[in-house]
Formats: sequence, C-alpha cells, structure tokens
Amino acid sequence: MKLNKKILSLLLAGALIMGLAACSGSGSGSGAGTESPQVSGQQSQSGGSSNEETVINVAVGSFATSSVYTAKEQFEADNPGITINVVEIPFGSLYEKLCTSFATNTAAYDIAIYPSNWLSEFIQGNSVIALDEYLTEKDNWDTLIDAYYDMQMYDGKCYAVPLDGDSIILYYRKDALENEEYRAMFQEKYGYELTVPTTWDQYIDVAEFFNGWDWDGDGELEYGTIEAMAPKDVGGYIFLTHAITYAAHPDYPGYAFFDYETLEPEVKSPAYERALEEYTRILQFGPPNMINYGGGDERAAFAAGEAAMAIDWHDTGIMAQNPDSSVVKENVGYALVPGTYECWNPETEQWDEFDEIQYAPYLAFSGWTASVTSTCANPQAAADFLNLMDNDENSLAAVTTDGTARNPYRLEHLTDAAAWENSAIHFYNAQEFIDTILESYTHPNVQLDMRLPKAGSYLDALDLGVSQALSGDLDIPHALQYVYDSWEEITDEQGRESQLEFYHNTYANVTTGTGVN
Repeated sequence: MKLNKKILSLLLAGALIMGLAACSGSGSGSGAGTESPQVSGQQSQSGGSSNEETVINVAVGSFATSSVYTAKEQFEADNPGITINVVEIPFGSLYEKLCTSFATNTAAYDIAIYPSNWLSEFIQGNSVIALDEYLTEKDNWDTLIDAYYDMQMYDGKCYAVPLDGDSIILYYRKDALENEEYRAMFQEKYGYELTVPTTWDQYIDVAEFFNGWDWDGDGELEYGTIEAMAPKDVGGYIFLTHAITYAAHPDYPGYAFFDYETLEPEVKSPAYERALEEYTRILQFGPPNMINYGGGDERAAFAAGEAAMAIDWHDTGIMAQNPDSSVVKENVGYALVPGTYECWNPETEQWDEFDEIQYAPYLAFSGWTASVTSTCANPQAAADFLNLMDNDENSLAAVTTDGTARNPYRLEHLTDAAAWENSAIHFYNAQEFIDTILESYTHPNVQLDMRLPKAGSYLDALDLGVSQALSGDLDIPHALQYVYDSWEEITDEQGRESQLEFYHNTYANVTTGTGVN
C-alpha cells in the first residue's frame, strides 16, 4: 500500500504533556471542559440533509486535542450541517466526567476518547455501543497491529476505534554508551563490556556509572537515568514495566497481574518484591527530585540532555527529535526495555532460570481509543468522524508529530522510515526507532495493560503503595500488602466472577506476536 506522506505542521514545542495517570473518581482537575456540550440534533446519516443542525460532542483529554481539531475541520467541510464540538477535559477529571454522564444518562457526550483499559468498564455499564453496523467500511483496519485491533473487541463485537498505540521502551545516549573512553572505564569498574543494557541488573550498573558527573562536557552534572515516578501521573505504569518483566512467565500467560484462575493479586509475589527493590534503588541514579517527576518532566529532561538513559513511551523518542527543544536528537538510541534470566513461576512458586534473556514488552496504557456513547442521537455521523480520524493520512500525520499524544498503532506507521524522516520534526535514526516499537508490539511475550472494570482504581491503589515505598513511609512488604488488600477489595466489590469473565475475555480475544490483523 502506498502511504500518503503529507504531514501536519509541527506543533509548538512543549505541548506534549502526557499526564497518563491511572484514572478513577479520585482524579484531580477543575472538572470543566473548555467548551460546553451542546444538544445533538436528530439527523440520522452523516452528510445527509436536515433542517436541524447536528452537533457531535467529543469528550477528550485536554492535552490530546490537536489531531481532533484537524479532523473536525475536515469533517465539517465535507458534511455541512454537522458540527463537531470538542469538549476539552483535564485528564485527571476525564474518567469522572465520563462516568457522571453515563450514570445520569445526560447525553453530554456523543463520542468519548479515553484510555483503552477503561473500555471493559464502559461495556459493562452499557455506556458505549457496538460499532459493527456503523463501521461497515473500516479504513484499512487490516493494517492494524493485532493487539490494537483486538483491544477494541469484546465478545466478538467492535466497541471502539483505535487512535493510538503504546509500549514502553528504553532510550539511551549513543554519545555516552558508545564512547570508547567510557567503555574502558566501565569495563575496569564492573568487569564486563559497556553495551546497551539487556537486563535490569545491567541497566542499574549503567545508570550508576553515568550518574553525577559531566560526561558530555557541557559544564553541568548529568544523571544515569530518568524514570517518571510521580503518583497520579505515570509512575505506576513505569513501575509495572519493571515488575512485569519478572512476573510475565512465558509459559503462564495472563498471570502478570492476577492469578488467571482465581484473580488473586500477584503483587505480593517475589517478582513484584524484586521489582520494587529495584525501582527504589534507581532513585539514587536520577535527578534529585525524580520521585516527583511526571511524564512531561521526564521527557523534557531527557530532551535537554540531563541523563544517559530513560524509560518511557514513544513520546520521549518524538520529543527528543523536536528541533526546537532537543539537544540530543542526533544521539538517541532505542531498545527493548531490559529483560531477565529469571521469571517467577506462579505454579511452582519458584524462580525459573532461562538460558536466554526473557523479555516482556509492556503495552502500558494501551493507547487512546474512541467510542460512540449509548446516548448519541446520531451514531452514524459519530462513527464516520472517528473513521476519518483513523484514516491513513490523518493517523500517520498524528503519530509523526510532536504534541498530539498519539503514537504508532498501524503497520504503515512502522514500516516507512521516510514518513518520519520527512516529517516536520525531521527524525534522526527513524528506522531504529520504528523497528524497536514494532519489535515490542509483535514480541511473543508482549504484555497488555490491565483490562477489566475499575482498572483505574486498581492502578490508583498500586500508585499509592509504590509511592509509599519510594518515600520510605512503608517498607516494601507492607507497601505490596497494601496493594494486595486494595485489589482484593475492589475485586470483591465488583464481583469476582464478573471480573474473571472480563479478564479471561481479554486473553481469549487478543492475539499477540503475529504482526497485523
């Protein structure tokens, strides 16, 4: 398929602030969108004639709006009489606003754009509709990465349109790790060759080595690594990147978060304990205030050249290439997040050792997705708008532009380096970047984010427990016990059998490791 390479203009540097906090009713924010929802008309088909204007209210996190406005202009030009009203909502309030609208049946929003791990809860509440009869001509859905196709599905029906992909990868400074002088120094200190870390133990050694001295000669101290650790932001996801490595045994799919048969939390296992010990140790090899770093802080710091490595979503890679804000754009390397030679066996309750490194790429957050609400008066027009946002040209433009909060999720996004090199950000080393993302997406042990009702509440509890361990308010066993007890309480409140059904459906419907649908 020939790709359209017309790319959107570069957005202002610094617009990308991915506040991907696990969402629950406890989220912060003003709660008010920048535009008020309007009453929808009754027109039944997009593009048809009507004496009454149709208004489609689109609820979206306030930092992820740029590509929505681009599609709005196109859609309104092609569909006179239909207005797309973008309702910007602070991310910390998005979950609460959507749930309030659904619970009160107010028809405040016709389209909801939200993290895909909320979908199970919205399906359970009959808050969103199946789209199969409206998306009769899905634009190139055959090129969706398998995981991002199947994550829109439940019980054989399509409930959402994917707009984003997510995996967490390792970023590193080539001018640090490939420096021959530093390689000799590292060899002398640690007794092995300095390379891109392939295990978490190596990662900690490299972070320690490059921490606290001016290895790039800019007159300022640099740090070993940067990881966003702030709760109510992305800290829980970054911690899980460590934990899942040890918990995602390749022979036991579905056990990374819970016992697959009972839904008992795995968070008290030695896998999580090792990961949290590791996570707290990393604090000493990053900037002094890293415990309070959110995703935006981490990305800005890495682009400013403050560290040798970083662990993050694809946003760091894109921001590090921004010609207006990055000082490292020619020196960034990419790799899978480190792996391990040992995985926790949930059946034997022992560590299993492997001859080869075991990787478990984590699709944390699992991308923005969009659904048509059950109160939408014109589901066809709403579905047509989402199809426009997702088409070849618009999706490619969105994922290759800094500040859209959208990352690759189609095969064509990851197979044409020229589309990245010729974009407004003039991406250096694009092939390595997209190859690393594709390897993450299609890895045989790729791990989905938690996808069951109240996923946000589970992740909120994890956030709190981990932050208490990082601050020293709780020791590691008590912090993990808190998370365990909280997860059990949420499960019991929701109903264990019901939660198990959703959890099993995730693994029954999602095919990973095979490329595209």
